[in-house]
Amino acid sequence: MAAVRRWRDLRAALTTIPGWRTWRTCALVYGVFLIVAAPIGLLAGLLKPGAPHLLASEMATSGALLFLQPALVEEIVFRGVLLPRDADAVRRGRLAAIAAAALAVYVLAHPLNAWIFRPQVFGLFSSPVYLVLATLLGAACTAAYLISRSIWPPVAMHWLTVVVWLWFLGGRALLC
Repeated sequence: MAAVRRWRDLRAALTTIPGWRTWRTCALVYGVFLIVAAPIGLLAGLLKPGAPHLLASEMATSGALLFLQPALVEEIVFRGVLLPRDADAVRRGRLAAIAAAALAVYVLAHPLNAWIFRPQVFGLFSSPVYLVLATLLGAACTAAYLISRSIWPPVAMHWLTVVVWLWFLGGRALLC
């Protein structure tokens, strides 16, 4: 029965397009994330502003691929599958525990995936600063999901963050 409910929640989250007020609230959440995360990343040297050295066709291709993975796939798994869509239907303490567990799994998945699939970037993906920034992004995406009851605001936040980091803030150089 729980699996059926999760499937229904995920299907509803994928088909719900929030109204502009909800998008605005999620944008405020994203703004708070940026205000907190940017100084941390800049001071630690994880974010290094610069111009992208990509052709427009490379940006379109990589942008589409980044939309699918990590943004859409990770948000489906870590928000759509692991979190209840209707936060009001769950006791506050239970919701906090579920959200914290989902966030912990999300953060730990990054070094685990690097260790298994891209060992050359394990140092980056397991560094304390990277994990703090991943935690902040995950918390913002969790809040956006619970606010909107839709997967799309967290997908947009996740995608925009990764694209800007890779293209404009030195992320590509750190992954090579």
